[in-house]
Amino acid sequence: MKTNIRTKNLTKILDLKLLGSVLFLILVGIYSIYSSLLNSETLIQFQKHLGYVILGIIITIVVTFSSENWIRSITFPLYIVTVILLIAVLIFGVKINGTVGWLKFGGYSLQPVELAKLAVILTSSAFLSIPGVSVKNIRGLGFLFIIFLIPIIFIVLQPDFGSAIIILTLFWSILYWSDFNLNFLVGILALPFLLLFYLKGLVEFIVVVAIFSGIIFYINKNKILTSLITIVIVVGLAFAIKDTINHLHEHQQARIKAFVNPEFAPLKQSYNVIQSILAVGSGGIIGKGPFSGTQTQLKYVYAQPSDFVFSIPAEEFGFVGSISILIAFTIFITRVIKIGTETNSPFLKHIILSYGTLLFVHFVQNIGMAIGLLPVMGIPLPFVSSGGSFFLVNSFLLGVVLNANRRKFQVY
Repeated sequence: MKTNIRTKNLTKILDLKLLGSVLFLILVGIYSIYSSLLNSETLIQFQKHLGYVILGIIITIVVTFSSENWIRSITFPLYIVTVILLIAVLIFGVKINGTVGWLKFGGYSLQPVELAKLAVILTSSAFLSIPGVSVKNIRGLGFLFIIFLIPIIFIVLQPDFGSAIIILTLFWSILYWSDFNLNFLVGILALPFLLLFYLKGLVEFIVVVAIFSGIIFYINKNKILTSLITIVIVVGLAFAIKDTINHLHEHQQARIKAFVNPEFAPLKQSYNVIQSILAVGSGGIIGKGPFSGTQTQLKYVYAQPSDFVFSIPAEEFGFVGSISILIAFTIFITRVIKIGTETNSPFLKHIILSYGTLLFVHFVQNIGMAIGLLPVMGIPLPFVSSGGSFFLVNSFLLGVVLNANRRKFQVY
């Protein structure tokens, strides 16, 4: 009888829906990376990825069965180390695609910006779990902003605006889950979309403005004047800051131009997007078959194992493969959010809910740029893209989710 109870509790701890979706995504990643490198001279990148998968599983298990105090104890040292690494990468880092973001150690590399995502999540969560701290007063909000601002400054200097935006989104997430003013948060979140789709075209811009306006009116209920003022301010800001694009680095301007007009520089900045769209579109309903994707096997898509990894299963397994990935992420993210909202620990709660936001933003942005709906920002797909730094960060945060679930069922 005790054995049955133990097995039942273990099943609840593992959360089979959560782990099943993660395992599926890991397997998709392993397959996709192998497929993209199948006809290459070497499979070293694939072998490294397998090593990261094994290490990631170990990290997840360790964090799952660690104490909350241990997780809290590494928060501040991790933040300090991350800031030091962000400074070091500006001095000693390797430049790739216009960004100095990688530290090389023999045949391996470390991307400090990925560690920064973990550091700000843990540190902000530890801060907000201190009794009496609130984002609804100036001191609490100001200190929280500084936690995010310090790494963002060094990330912008790389320059890596994509990752800086992700970290700003995490700041937004912390405020959202802390019941900050929703009217303000929706306005801030809508601003970059309004700007991008204003550049894309008038029809697209009107659609986004209409969606934004509907959300604002819904939030404010009968406060029509407040809604109108919010809409006018946010849309006005989108118009006002559009000229800042001219001050971005050349490669960043080119990415935005490629998003606005995919035919812009089809052999340069738009090349990957065009080839990725072709790969996704050519998959049809059931795809071209395992290891039979034309764009993939002929290496038409550069950076495919990392930034454009979604195009591989979409081409080789078609709509069926694509929708399976979307379903897996939907299950994964919803389970993370559910566990986060149910945990009794404020510290773990903030970590998990922030992680849910991180997953959602990476998922939307990566697939969005793979099908040409969003600009290219070099954002990996969680547990699918190659790249050890982000995989290990996800493994750690997955361990925190399972840790909170373990605490709920009091199994140690």
